[in-house]
Parts: sequence; structure tokens; C-alpha cells
Amino acid sequence: MKIRGLLVIMGAVVFIFAIGCKEKAKEAAPAKAEFKAQGQAVEKAEAQEAGEKEEAKGEKEEKPELPAAVAKAVKDNVPDAEIETMIVETEAGIALYDIEFKAGKGEIEVAEDGTVMDVATIIEMKDVPKPAAEAIQLAAAGATIKQLEKSEVRAEIKKEGEKGTVVKLASPKYVYEAEIVKGAQTGEIQVAPDGKIVEALKWAAKGEKEG
Repeated sequence: MKIRGLLVIMGAVVFIFAIGCKEKAKEAAPAKAEFKAQGQAVEKAEAQEAGEKEEAKGEKEEKPELPAAVAKAVKDNVPDAEIETMIVETEAGIALYDIEFKAGKGEIEVAEDGTVMDVATIIEMKDVPKPAAEAIQLAAAGATIKQLEKSEVRAEIKKEGEKGTVVKLASPKYVYEAEIVKGAQTGEIQVAPDGKIVEALKWAAKGEKEG
């Protein structure tokens, strides 16, 4: 009898303990569900924000904002070209828009007032005057010439102290520019048609601007 009574008591204790655990589990379930829902909401918000940033970035790259005068100069000189990259630099207080186009349509540099500074077209070595070609090949010895451009310089900046003035040239000047790659380095050199070095070869690590 004593043993049976003891077993009954133990069974009751186990039953009460099981019920208590079940109630605690029920109380914890909504909290876990709410925490999971909050986590999913945060992840969704972060993904949406990242998507919006990428979309905004793409729109900015495809449709960069240009002053009206600059936009007109681009349209008049390189019609139907699509902008790939644009860098705005300031020289002697004058903003210069350096624009590179997609599909190998070259580059253009335009001053903020719409004056075209130069227009560059992609060419082949056979299109480079012999003296300029020899100077480029000499500088590129042991390296690879990745791209050649012919720049038609139409205007220059005349500096007076810290300020400058855009001056149009009576007739264009031509410069041949070569982009050269050697190992992990990339460089640029500019040469006049007669082979004279306009800008000496400058090297930089790939992805960095030549300095």
C-alpha cells in the first residue's frame, strides 16, 4: 500500500511538472514568433534599401546630371553616344567635365561654359604618325599597349595667378595617347605627332589614377 501510494504521488508530480512545461512553452512561442517576424522584417527592409541604392546608382551612372551647356556640347559632338563614366575636375577655378563613352566611342572634355576642350577617338597603331608611334613603342617596351587615342585639342586654360580663362585655339592641336599595361601596373603617355613627349609615361597600380 505504501509503495502504491508513493507511486501515485510521483505520478501526480510528473503530471503537474509536464503541464507546467507545456504552459511555459505556450507563453514562449508567441515571443519567439514575434522575434522571428521582427528579424524577417529587418532583413526585408535592409534588402529593399540595398536594392534602392543599387537602382539609384545605376540611374546616376546612366543619366548623369550635366549643365545644359555641357550636355549640348556632348550631343553636338558625339551624338547618340552613351556615357559610361564622368569625372568633374577643377583647374584654375574652372570645372572640367571629362566624359568617357561606351562602345568604344572615345572621350570628350568640356568646360562648364560648354567649350569643348578636346575630343578623343580610339584608333589603331597604323593610324598614328610614324614619329609618334616610335615614341610610344619605345616607352611601352616590355609592356602591352592596351588602347590608343587621338585627341583633338580645341581649347586650353590660360592661367593668371590662381584663376584661369578658357581660350579657344585658332586651329586644333593633336595629341596621341597610349594606355599601357605591365603586370599589375597601368600607365599613360601622351605624344605629339612629331614624336615629342607631351606627357611622360606615368605608372600606377591597376584601378588607381595615374599620378
